[in-house]
Amino acid sequence: MNEKLLSTLNKVLLLAKQNAEFGDELRKALGINSTIKFDNINHERVENIEKYLGLDYYVDYKSSIIDYSFVKIPEVRALLISDNREMLRFRYGTRYHKIDFSEYCRYAQLQSEMLLNYYYEQKNSTFAEIKQHILTYNSKAIIPENIKELTSIPYNTKLWAFRNEYKIRKQSDIWEYVREVRNEQSHRSLEKDQITIDEYKHKLQELNIPIKQDGNINWYKISSNPQLKTIYDNQIYNTPEFKRYCYLLWYKDKPYDTIVEALIELSLLIKKSLTNF
Repeated sequence: MNEKLLSTLNKVLLLAKQNAEFGDELRKALGINSTIKFDNINHERVENIEKYLGLDYYVDYKSSIIDYSFVKIPEVRALLISDNREMLRFRYGTRYHKIDFSEYCRYAQLQSEMLLNYYYEQKNSTFAEIKQHILTYNSKAIIPENIKELTSIPYNTKLWAFRNEYKIRKQSDIWEYVREVRNEQSHRSLEKDQITIDEYKHKLQELNIPIKQDGNINWYKISSNPQLKTIYDNQIYNTPEFKRYCYLLWYKDKPYDTIVEALIELSLLIKKSLTNF
């Protein structure tokens, strides 16, 4: 029996025990004359199912944890809300979804890219204007001449332009990390990730770089020590290995709430910009 039918059955049995009249009518409908004993019902299981169903109901009927009411195009607003619900399901494991941080990131990125596309389309009248808008704040971007529509411009190109335009610093790395999770989604190896973390942590220790308990560098101690600051600037900062190390620490921590905060910040910036436009 599948989980949905089983949950329905357990709720019916529980109701039959709690409501004698309902129990009698149920037995009549089933052609059972003897009194059914419900003492063997697994009450803990029933309670867990009720909690699960309550959470799933909450996710289904909640508009969104992000306020997308400012989006004027109904189809775009509906897709944003739908992707937001899917994101929540992968966080809480409801509606036949398992808890999956990578899928959570995927649906967060779908929302962020849709928001960026909506922003550039609302701010500009033609594709030529959109292209110029993006290049104004991301001058190093290369948009080939054969690209004729906004959705064909790489996500990262649009993201960098928006970040530069609105000087986003607080959540500067999060969307880069979310994008990387999306790109690696089909071939992740948690064991390999941990090996990489351990190897680079050992390298930092050999250089006497102070590390906090969570593996991140102790910036306060480095900034107050000129010798360590020189080592950091010359041998660590901006290297691919260090960037990868920081990303893996972030991924290992599974910062669900931080991603929501970044998505809220992005949507509020776009809402404010379009309101004043």
